[in-house]
Amino acid sequence: MAGGKYCYPYTDVLINKYGIQNKELLEKLEIQKVTVKLLGLQVNPERIKYTFDTEHFVTLHWYLFSDIYEWAGRYREENLYKNERVLSGGSVEYADYHDISDKLAELFEKVNNIDWKQTSDLIFNISDFLLELWCIHSFREGNTRTCVAFLWHYLKGRGIDFHLELLKNNPMYVRDSLVMASYDHSEYLRKIISDALKSDDAKTKSILITKSDYRIKKSEYKLFSKKIISKK
Repeated sequence: MAGGKYCYPYTDVLINKYGIQNKELLEKLEIQKVTVKLLGLQVNPERIKYTFDTEHFVTLHWYLFSDIYEWAGRYREENLYKNERVLSGGSVEYADYHDISDKLAELFEKVNNIDWKQTSDLIFNISDFLLELWCIHSFREGNTRTCVAFLWHYLKGRGIDFHLELLKNNPMYVRDSLVMASYDHSEYLRKIISDALKSDDAKTKSILITKSDYRIKKSEYKLFSKKIISKK
């Protein structure tokens, strides 16, 4: 199976600075590298400037992935199809790669007009911001991790306390909830966003119950999939 221009020939393994051609090994390296980078950013958030624009977003992707990929911090140059279990193997319709720059500019113009500390719809605004940013899928790899980390950094710069660890500790729930939200089922995404905005005591409690609390039941997946298929 060929994975496009970013992959080694006749494979779906991304070309990387280490020359690793084993997908599982590359994924493990990614996790290790990105985890260390995120910890560094949490300790010193000012190492990335709060410009609240596309440069801010792109710089964060470069920061997280530049040790691994030459194209870190650059928009993808091909369209993507990613199999999603929530969609029974189908893919979310991501932005055409020709439109990434314009769509990001439009999104940041919109969100930068929000008074984040005064809005009465904070959970909805944050959920919609994350969803729109994710659906553009600006990069060839690392989109979900970059969007989640950027959301935390963006909100921190706006004076909003957001619990990044809660989303980091539940990556499958976050991805599935984003997929479902892209088809107008936002309740799962809004749940974890709501919990990430709670007081420190509630956040500590949330970390302890993540395995049971942030799991979408198979019956809910099936019901969602049936609704999507019936609309097509």
